[in-house]
Amino acid sequence: MIKFFRKIRQNLLSENKFSKYLLYAIGEIILVVIGILIALQINTWNQNISLNKQEIKALKNLKEDFKFNLEALKNASKTNDKNIHSCLVILNHTGKRYSKDFKMDSIINDVMSSPGFYPNNGFLNDLINSGNLDILKNDLLRNKLSSWQPTIQTIYNRQEAAEEFDEELIRYIFKNGSWLNVDQVNNDEIIDKIKLPESGFVIDNNNMLKSLEFENRVENQAVYYSILKDRYNKCLKLNEDIIQLLESELGDKQ
Repeated sequence: MIKFFRKIRQNLLSENKFSKYLLYAIGEIILVVIGILIALQINTWNQNISLNKQEIKALKNLKEDFKFNLEALKNASKTNDKNIHSCLVILNHTGKRYSKDFKMDSIINDVMSSPGFYPNNGFLNDLINSGNLDILKNDLLRNKLSSWQPTIQTIYNRQEAAEEFDEELIRYIFKNGSWLNVDQVNNDEIIDKIKLPESGFVIDNNNMLKSLEFENRVENQAVYYSILKDRYNKCLKLNEDIIQLLESELGDKQ
């Protein structure tokens, strides 16, 4: 092709047809420019295809992680609801509401068993730390993902505080109650394998129901679990919004 154009140029020059040569040269320049533009367009097109593939891969990985997070959140929230319920049951039997018919050994563990939420954030953290979050074209999705870490941090803070109060209540029971009595009525596979004996002391954990300090500690647990419930609900809503946006984006691109 290059030899062909070169031959035309030589013929025009040899025939001294300068005006025609000038028109030909301009036409050749235009062809070169068009060729360059086409090459750039193809390169841009290839880059867009590559970016689209990367975005789809990112969307799929994020969806997998947030599906896991949603289930983990639901389980933690379910445990937390059970803890709140157990606190309220016990509080309805303290002080003047004390009853010999009520036995709290079977639910006392729930009062000091803060749930834990441990999400899969690896892929999202990689996107943010590498500055590649912009690979996701949906502005709303990027904003939601950016607010995920601050939102779960509020859960971490409350879980940490609740765990500290768990430990305080556990220490209280060490001094005023019997863990052997509690373990005798709780169905735990690990504890059952130990074959623990009954307590060597004549002690009734229900006597703690008559203690104002115990009532205050259980009430404190109920309050902290309720605050944690509020954090779980906000995080659940954000998690569900993110999954919905991820599925919508994947649906549009596949």
